[in-house]
Amino acid sequence: MAGVAAAIVVFIIGYTFITLHYRKPNRAYEPHNDLKTRGQTHNLLTAGFQRVPLTAEQPADNAAGPATPLAQLDATRATGGLHTALKDSLFDQPALPSGYAAVYGATVMNGMLGLTLGFDCDAGDAHHQLAGAFLYVQGDLLIIAPEVEPLAGDLTTRRNTTHLRVVLPGGVLKPGRYQVLLAGRDSSLSWTLQVN
Repeated sequence: MAGVAAAIVVFIIGYTFITLHYRKPNRAYEPHNDLKTRGQTHNLLTAGFQRVPLTAEQPADNAAGPATPLAQLDATRATGGLHTALKDSLFDQPALPSGYAAVYGATVMNGMLGLTLGFDCDAGDAHHQLAGAFLYVQGDLLIIAPEVEPLAGDLTTRRNTTHLRVVLPGGVLKPGRYQVLLAGRDSSLSWTLQVN
């Protein structure tokens, strides 16, 4: 029995050494996910879209605004859902919030600086929270698509309507006039943005 135990210990030590010494430093190759990501990127580029991940956050307290208060924008209601060309280009459709009560920010942006936008969002129910957001650019059309994810177990948020903030990064948009669509599942908001 001592021989078997010694063999197991030697095997574990040898296996650990070889694994740690020759392990690939980056993440493992995931063929399905990698091919899916490449295919989706190809579809977006073919349709003329550029996808930009946005910094998105949900402030801890809805009453606590940014250091510089954001002005409410005069946005018009639009039908819910994503633009048809964008929807056809995505393999997995994002879980969009139900709708929006208001959007805050500026209608003029310096192209080299970022722009912070805030919006009052209806997640649909208290069992979802903000997961992130993407900006899709096609010509003079900007589509902001915040995504929500279900909370684990029986957890719920304090309110169905929450205040979210996203930052449009600088250096991404060329100077010009853009039509912005804040995409929601049931209703969306639309306004114009001038980039200098």
